[in-house]
Amino acid sequence: MQERPGQIGDYWLSQRPGSKQWCRTWYEADDRQTKRASLGTDDFQEGKLKLWEWFAKHGRLGQQQPQDAALELLLVRYYQQHAEALPSQGMAKVALRYWSDFFAGATVSEVTAARQREFMESLRKAGKSEGYIKRIMTVCKSALNRAYKEGEIASVPYIIPGKDAPARTLVLTMDQSRRLWAAARRPHEEMFLALAYCTLARPEAILGLTRAQVNFGRRQLEQNPPGREQTKKFRPVVPVCDFLLPVLEVAPDGPLVSWWGQPIDSFKTAWRSLRERARLPKEAVPKTIRHTMATELRAAGVSAEEIQGMLGHRAYSGKTEVYAKYRPDYLGHASRAIDEYMRELRVSCVLVGTAAK
Repeated sequence: MQERPGQIGDYWLSQRPGSKQWCRTWYEADDRQTKRASLGTDDFQEGKLKLWEWFAKHGRLGQQQPQDAALELLLVRYYQQHAEALPSQGMAKVALRYWSDFFAGATVSEVTAARQREFMESLRKAGKSEGYIKRIMTVCKSALNRAYKEGEIASVPYIIPGKDAPARTLVLTMDQSRRLWAAARRPHEEMFLALAYCTLARPEAILGLTRAQVNFGRRQLEQNPPGREQTKKFRPVVPVCDFLLPVLEVAPDGPLVSWWGQPIDSFKTAWRSLRERARLPKEAVPKTIRHTMATELRAAGVSAEEIQGMLGHRAYSGKTEVYAKYRPDYLGHASRAIDEYMRELRVSCVLVGTAAK
């Protein structure tokens, strides 16, 4: 049987008599009728695209052999039907775009090991790190595994897992930390540093913090905002140390790290300026502060359990420790060690408090 215009699955393009508008068209077996729904365009290529996008989100796929399954369709279905609702949807969207660009028009059977190695090499040439490439490869693996579980493809090709990024070993010296604080000239830079040094939070978690997440009665900061599902990168509840408390008390409602009251999506540009003014090595990234403080806490004799709790690792993230934050001494040694470090650092949070009013 001849393929209908733009056909994908059980849907195709057609035009009603006397109309130039293209319609999504299908046969309803129960009614024994052909039905149409307008796609709002009289351009055939645009109509094909709209039909494809609709099908990716709503259409049903019967099981296909890898040589017949369009890779891009499965990737889009994975994003629209699953990954879009995940906390990591941003990374998934970027990763799937890389796959779609490199494997444009390919079927699943064309995702061979040789082509994957070419894909990974193209990412390296584009300056992507091994850890970043590994995440990109993992997203496609998840998409194809889901398609297999949903009965959309008969088999799944082996996806090369990629390499782990080399561990970051850089730890700032006391002098480098002092230079970093001295380089902070704007309230959002100072607030970011205060939160980074005093909470050991990941940069992305810091940018999502609001004043509403501070429990001033218990002097605790809930890193995970209400309604956000916890991920493997657990965002813990941490104590508010003496150094950080006045900063938070004078902060206005809304995002703690802000630009004219608006949240900041990325701290990369600000960090590069800070790093240059502080004369830090290029290997220094925002997360270096997290590694530095974890190292300093261990050197100060803080237990591994408390450090894990501050970092959001396993000690205080399991169900058995769900009530740990109500202990009077919850992460108390870590909090005191942070204050001692900040006293030795001899920096002030007065400018942050003044600017935040």
